[in-house]
Amino acid sequence: MGKLKRHLQQSLPAKISLTMFFVAVLVFVLINGFFVVMSRHHLHTLAMNNASEALNTAVAQAERYLRSVETVTDLTARLVEDNFRPDFLMAYSRRIVQKNAFASGCSISAQPDMFPEYGRYYSVYTVQKRDTVITVLEDEYEYFDYEWYHKAAVSGQAGWVDPFVDDNEGSLSADHMIASYSRPLYDKENRLIGVLSTDISLPEFSRVISSIKPYPNSYLILLGHDGRYYVHRDSTKIVNKTIFDPTNGRYSPDKLALGYEMTAGHSGRMHADVNDVHCLICYQPVPGTDWSAALISPEHDVMHKYHRLIIIILIIIFIGLLIIYVICRSSIARAFAPVKLLEEQAQRLADGDYSAVITRGNEHSVVGNLQNSFADMQETLSHYIRDLHTAIEKSARRNEELQEANSAMEEAIRRKGEFVANMTHQIRTPLNLIMGFSQLIRDAGESMSAEEKQTLIQVIDYHTMTLSRMSLMLYDSSDRGYHDEMASLCYEHVSCNEVARESIGYVNRYFPDVSVKFETTLEDSFTIISDHLYLMRSLREILYNSAKYSDGKNISLRVMANKESVQFIFEDTGPGISPDYQKNIFTPFYKFNALSEGLGVGLPLTKRHVIMLGGSLELDSDYHQGCRFIMVFPLEPPMHH
Repeated sequence: MGKLKRHLQQSLPAKISLTMFFVAVLVFVLINGFFVVMSRHHLHTLAMNNASEALNTAVAQAERYLRSVETVTDLTARLVEDNFRPDFLMAYSRRIVQKNAFASGCSISAQPDMFPEYGRYYSVYTVQKRDTVITVLEDEYEYFDYEWYHKAAVSGQAGWVDPFVDDNEGSLSADHMIASYSRPLYDKENRLIGVLSTDISLPEFSRVISSIKPYPNSYLILLGHDGRYYVHRDSTKIVNKTIFDPTNGRYSPDKLALGYEMTAGHSGRMHADVNDVHCLICYQPVPGTDWSAALISPEHDVMHKYHRLIIIILIIIFIGLLIIYVICRSSIARAFAPVKLLEEQAQRLADGDYSAVITRGNEHSVVGNLQNSFADMQETLSHYIRDLHTAIEKSARRNEELQEANSAMEEAIRRKGEFVANMTHQIRTPLNLIMGFSQLIRDAGESMSAEEKQTLIQVIDYHTMTLSRMSLMLYDSSDRGYHDEMASLCYEHVSCNEVARESIGYVNRYFPDVSVKFETTLEDSFTIISDHLYLMRSLREILYNSAKYSDGKNISLRVMANKESVQFIFEDTGPGISPDYQKNIFTPFYKFNALSEGLGVGLPLTKRHVIMLGGSLELDSDYHQGCRFIMVFPLEPPMHH
């Protein structure tokens, strides 16, 4: 046994012979298996199942179509009954058509003399025409005798009315055949007050359910309770003909039997001659209606695959022989593949391509042993190459990290230099003005008028406040300032209106010529739990920026509240803040222009104060007349309080 195994492993003719044997057996089994499986009985049964599944799908599609219309109608009917007034009915009628893609129209019609001010008749109608929804109050006509109204009013139940042509006497009608789902409407005393009727387009309904065709020439029909055609591929038969009408002057027993089965609401399958063509017919009722659907498939379509069976068997035999030939050739090629592959891979290694992978062989032969030896050598070489690449990649990553750190340090040094230069300039300018005006008052004070002195004192006061404001911002921006702020927060009841007026008064000291409009919906006694100092500083910083950078003509502060929070809304008009700068306005020390006035910490500090107080501060990007900031504080005290 061991000798035979070694012979098969090392002898190429033995391998080929064994392979041909197994392939021949495989082809024989496949041919016989296909012959058994692809029999006429199997194809016929499969065709019957396919037709039944297609009909089930079509009926389910129709049921989904109808249920969708019924659901929207029933839900809206309750609203109509609760609000049965002329000014609501047109809106409800339009709502049904707009809310349901399957609804082509909707009418809401009242009982006689329900609304005396409109006369005996009152009916609103909405219709979908192409992409337009039209709703009108219909002209007077006797709609009480129409089936869509009469059936629901008399039976007291909702249901589908047989399709009809919408040629009523009203002022608006559909331009196609429709079917209606009618539902009676009752008031709280259970008195009939009208009928709600939703229409579907019969051509569209036919298109939806007829789109399912298991075979090229199969088609679907839909019958009413009296056998009338509602869906048929021959449009001349729809509504005008019944399945019981004679064809070419004679009655077909098969058609009559099918008609009786369908109008009786039965489900099943049958073989019948339709227009002298032998057909397979599956039929079943449409749930929720007295309609019935049938799928008609010509027998020659159903059994088309059977007629191709002999050709398929011949093709399979040919393919089997071809497979035997191909497998034999591939067996020989596979036997010599290790030698060819080893030659190619060795050449790649000689050319310097160390990524080449030499696969290991399972054959215990000279070629197999040589292949495995080369594989061991290549694996060792690849290991050292990978280690070298890894070391190079690590070195490259360290260099990139070092470059990034160096760039960050240079950027920090640059920004630090800009900040120091800017801070020096911002402090030196008001300080020089204060010193200059103070010297002027001291030297020429006696010769100056009281008005001139007052003007100089106001300028000195303004720049003194500016220096004080900048020094306070610098301190708050430091780590010590942050910790002091956290430690000094003192929560108390703060009047929203009082702190707003106090902030406006502060800004008026800086800008006496600027007027801030104050609006409030709150009583002066309305308070929130907050820190008075930091709340006031937050409000006055926003107002200060509005007075300084806007046109100064339309600055306003509005205070309002809801059940959960208080809002402070700041608005001004002027150049506003450019979209490119808006995303960085709360970034500390960030300035759109390095030479512009200010330290770049006012808004970031304000937002920090607001967050510390449990609130939020946002810029309204949808406001384009200037700037609008919205500051919101909850009515409940902050969690860390």
